[in-house]
Amino acid sequence: MSHRNAIRFTRALAGRPLVEVEAPEPRLGSQRIRERLAGDAVAAAEALGKHHLLRFASGRVLHSHLMMSGVWRLLPADRPLRRAGLFLVLRTERHAAALYRCPTVRLLEPGEPLPAAVRGLGPDLLGDGVDPAAAAAAALTRAEPTRQVGDALLDQRLVAGVGNVYKSETLFLAGVDPWRPVGSLSRDEAAGIGAIAARLLAEGVRDAGAIRTYRPPATPPWSRERTWVYGRRGRPCRRCGTRIRARGQGDANRTTYWCPRCQS
Repeated sequence: MSHRNAIRFTRALAGRPLVEVEAPEPRLGSQRIRERLAGDAVAAAEALGKHHLLRFASGRVLHSHLMMSGVWRLLPADRPLRRAGLFLVLRTERHAAALYRCPTVRLLEPGEPLPAAVRGLGPDLLGDGVDPAAAAAAALTRAEPTRQVGDALLDQRLVAGVGNVYKSETLFLAGVDPWRPVGSLSRDEAAGIGAIAARLLAEGVRDAGAIRTYRPPATPPWSRERTWVYGRRGRPCRRCGTRIRARGQGDANRTTYWCPRCQS
């Protein structure tokens, strides 16, 4: 559920009582989600990076962490659902919210604190009232000075919402080497990274979650040429022709793509 989907879910579900709750995933059985949410109504949906919250009129909160595989779908209530990977269905008279392949799902009681992973999130670059340039500058300044920029940008405790694709694309457009230590960044460079990341994320929200950072005027909308560097290992840089490089970075060994010339 992206920021755009959080808005869609809120508009479609808010204030409408649940007429059916289905939890086909066996691992959810012990939480008795169906019984606890019976007759409740969604009050609002929120996206915090890859953590997603459905807040209910009762004060309960459904927390889901999509990680790499999970996805929320919003469909008309009478449309048949694909059953493979289906974890949870929340159905009103008009819509069905279906959760697929989600590693972490937890229903919290009113007043129960959010998980530590959510409480510890850094500022969401698309959050209300957040200045992304200032937030990124402050966050990267707090990071361990010897930590590599590309690794730090994925740390959701520093800034929330930047995934691996946006990391590589943001640093390319900022002209910053992902292997530089954070401590070598000027405040203006750190602020520029935040501003670019927020712009790319906002464009993804506008495009219904589709990631398309490379947008030449002559390219048709259906083109698969959608990124500057991500996924383009060994291919020529779109700006200078140097071959794009890629290798794992950080403790999680997430693949980073970069142009050794444009980002030198």
